[in-house]
Amino acid sequence: MPHSHPLTRREVAQLAAAGFVGGSVSGWFGQFAEQAAAAEKLRKPKSCILLWMDGGPSHIDTFDPKPDAVADVHGGIKAIETAVSGIQITEKLPEFAKLMSHAAILRGMSTDEADHGRARLYMHTGYKPGFGGVTYPPLGSIVSSELGEADFPLPNFVTTGVPLNKYDFLTSPGYLGPRHQGLVHADPSRVLDNLHPSAATADFDGRANVLARLNQSFAGTYQAPAAEAHRTTFARAVQLMRSPGNRAFDLSQEPAESRAAYGDSRFGQGCLLARRLVEAGVKFVEVYLANWDTHEKKSADEIQATMPALDRGMSALITDLKQRGLLDDTLVVWMGEFGRTPRINRNGGRDHYAAAWSSVLIGGGIRGGQVIGATDATGSRVIERPISVTDFMASLCRVLGIDYEKQINTPIGRPIRIVNNGGKPIEELFS
Repeated sequence: MPHSHPLTRREVAQLAAAGFVGGSVSGWFGQFAEQAAAAEKLRKPKSCILLWMDGGPSHIDTFDPKPDAVADVHGGIKAIETAVSGIQITEKLPEFAKLMSHAAILRGMSTDEADHGRARLYMHTGYKPGFGGVTYPPLGSIVSSELGEADFPLPNFVTTGVPLNKYDFLTSPGYLGPRHQGLVHADPSRVLDNLHPSAATADFDGRANVLARLNQSFAGTYQAPAAEAHRTTFARAVQLMRSPGNRAFDLSQEPAESRAAYGDSRFGQGCLLARRLVEAGVKFVEVYLANWDTHEKKSADEIQATMPALDRGMSALITDLKQRGLLDDTLVVWMGEFGRTPRINRNGGRDHYAAAWSSVLIGGGIRGGQVIGATDATGSRVIERPISVTDFMASLCRVLGIDYEKQINTPIGRPIRIVNNGGKPIEELFS
């Protein structure tokens, strides 16, 4: 009996009542019961942790190694087996290799933006910069808008590890408005700046209440976007300061053994903060790691030296989420804005390359332990299952329980799709 989508529990029960399901429970009924359970798990709204590799990581040096290619392709980096037979990744990620059963490597990523600024926006929003004259929200703001609770005292979108004010445009909510602005926490090892009122500030609550009334009156009188943005930002800041939940930002609350598992790098501590925030109910956390812009041997060597910290932090995050029962409800995304050239250049590095590269999805209820897509023998082009930006974004939305075809009205009443036309989820993630 062909069926293009997994059956629901109700459909399975109806089939059983009609007499279509009989005999061995481990047979026909068991098969569709498992499908129904998997579908139910995927429908549940989730949280997302984006591990952002700024600068564009080489697919060949990470998740699409080419050990049998010539030296100026593989660069001397060896491939190792993972916990899933037949899947190899770079030798630089031995701890992650043990967790491959939870991950899907997307080796068919193929885009057409190889400029850092444009590609960063494209991969965060799913829309090319300037398309339609609209400022589009990044994925974090979309998740905040679609899955965040309106009265949740913590921000629903947090970015950590990125220098303050460096990439404000990646946390700007676009047409979704200031309520879905990302909070930037530059150094995860420190308590969030200005989280508590100064000891010298007398009657903080009274002053805050007076200012809130003034802001509300001003915004109501002038009804200017800037006034509303100021009022919203102030109200959210005060709500965060008053909430006991803000302890999630304080890593000193974490047992020493747990902190040590993530390593003492900023990235590792950012991964720990992401787990604490998701556990506290935050819907989207982005953890930033630079600098993958490896045009020269010096920069290539420097990023290779940071790979153990990447491996440790990312692997500790996945293990911790699994042990706490959070992995099925948390999608972890590893990606950058594009890849690097298959061949090492004359300066000993790799240049920008968007035609073929890799990203990785972990947890969130997806089917792990697989590779989707393939590149040729030198990693130069996608030869199997190409994945566009819109396909990628549609897939993330589906995993997270967001309707990727939904249209949202901008403040001027213009309807905009969450994912641009043509995007289709990667079905291999769900089957």
